[in-house]
Amino acid sequence: MAGFIDPIQPNSAFGTILRSLSQLSRFGMKYEDMVVRNSQAIGKTESQFWNQEGTGFTEDDAFYWTVSHADTKVRKYIAYFDRDYVDKRNFLRKFSLNGEIEFILDTVTDESVVYDDKNYFAYPEIKNLDISDKVKDKLMENFYRIYHLFNFQESILAWQIFRQLLIDGFLAYEIIYDSRGKEIIGFKELDATSLQPMVEKVGEGDFQQVWVQYPKNPQMTRKLKNEQVIYISYAKGNTISRVSYVERLVRSYNILKIMENSRIIWNVMNASYRLKFIIPIGTQSPQKAMQTLGQIMSYHKEEIAINDNSGELTINGRPKIQFYKNYLFPEKDGVSPTIETLNAAGPDFNIMDNVLYFFNKLKQDSKIPYARFVYRGGTPANNQVSIDALERDEIRFEKFLARLRSIYQEILVKPLYIQMCLDYPDLIKDRSFKTNLGLKFVRESEFNDLVELANLVKRGDFVKALAEMKVKVGEEEQPYFDKDFLIQRFLRLTPDQIETNQSYKEKEAKEAEKKKGEGGTEGAAEGEAAPAEGGGEEGGGEEAEQVTL
Repeated sequence: MAGFIDPIQPNSAFGTILRSLSQLSRFGMKYEDMVVRNSQAIGKTESQFWNQEGTGFTEDDAFYWTVSHADTKVRKYIAYFDRDYVDKRNFLRKFSLNGEIEFILDTVTDESVVYDDKNYFAYPEIKNLDISDKVKDKLMENFYRIYHLFNFQESILAWQIFRQLLIDGFLAYEIIYDSRGKEIIGFKELDATSLQPMVEKVGEGDFQQVWVQYPKNPQMTRKLKNEQVIYISYAKGNTISRVSYVERLVRSYNILKIMENSRIIWNVMNASYRLKFIIPIGTQSPQKAMQTLGQIMSYHKEEIAINDNSGELTINGRPKIQFYKNYLFPEKDGVSPTIETLNAAGPDFNIMDNVLYFFNKLKQDSKIPYARFVYRGGTPANNQVSIDALERDEIRFEKFLARLRSIYQEILVKPLYIQMCLDYPDLIKDRSFKTNLGLKFVRESEFNDLVELANLVKRGDFVKALAEMKVKVGEEEQPYFDKDFLIQRFLRLTPDQIETNQSYKEKEAKEAEKKKGEGGTEGAAEGEAAPAEGGGEEGGGEEAEQVTL
């Protein structure tokens, strides 16, 4: 059956893959093992497994290495240890289908995952690290190949997966290698609740991090190395936080729905008359009278219900509101039931201020700026261009999106780093390469370009004003600020941009010098040919005009 393999044999292809990844996994663990061994304090997670006598309940070194490793390295929230998460995930998925929540999710996802004209939402980026052109070309080649292996190029799958992360709070994938274990050939989506992180002992004092899938089901149990698993979590472990982004919206949305439904019910109830029935019971016994009243009540009562999913309102199970109703009563000896209209006085629920208040609370919890929502008049107010016109909500929202992108980028960065280490084993020992490898996400070009250009113009004017400040040195006035300092400090150009600008300046200077040399040569040739062409004194003609170059 696909996905299920026999126990690992020494000569099997899977054993070759594990041996190929062993060097990569153990090298990183050496540093982490040193941190664990040299630590003198008891970590937050580690303390939960010690008793009052200062001893643990097990002699398993790998187990204590695992919990200690969780305090020094692993910062992710693990779905496997949350017993309520499966039910919570099902609720969150159903909850995300509400129209208001769908709008919020689509807005956040649209702002976070932006495609360019080639259907790429990000590109690899190495900051503050000088590598050869050969390694850069290989990096781009591996990135494009991994991007295609995820099928990101042919669809909006990256957008959909990011949206799934906001709802579920977890993403898990298996990295699939070829038979030699030297090249990544695909990815398989996994259930995050099935993976348990563990550390196993591989030698005398040596440990390696692994992921055990379905540990309580022997027939489905699989053991994967850390280099075979991409595990992304929205929340951080050992902290009090929401499991996913959608979870923070539950409370404000439910209150908003209560306020909206109360207005709907009030309008429906007040759209019809309230009637009071006086039923004469005569000489009937109390039991018979109660029976008669019960029959009348069951016939004339109305049940109003609102479906939160579809928004449908039903009265007595019928989707249509009945605008009139006929009542027929018998009369005996001049006595018949009496029907009176009751006064519908009560609070006026036509006032929508309370609904708008809780709608604003939902906006606040979503972290989306208020300007992104349409006002009551139907006109959007998101027209800020320059940084001084932006509201604080916009700035905070951009920082929030940066945090989401930082979490999500592991889906491409981890397999890209592993593939580069397989191609160039020396990179395994270069910790700066792993630290500086990241993704540069495509931004909303039009809006961001306008903001950036407007800000550059203002910074340029400020730099120009500072450059004109003079200080008197002796008898001469000299600029107080150095121009290079002002440009680097206030224009906020990156080192790469400054270096690129310098290279263009040098290229322009060489071209100008080259043109100057060519112009001098041509001018000299024309100067010599001029007398002969014009005839000069010998030809009897006028003297040629002297041209100064």
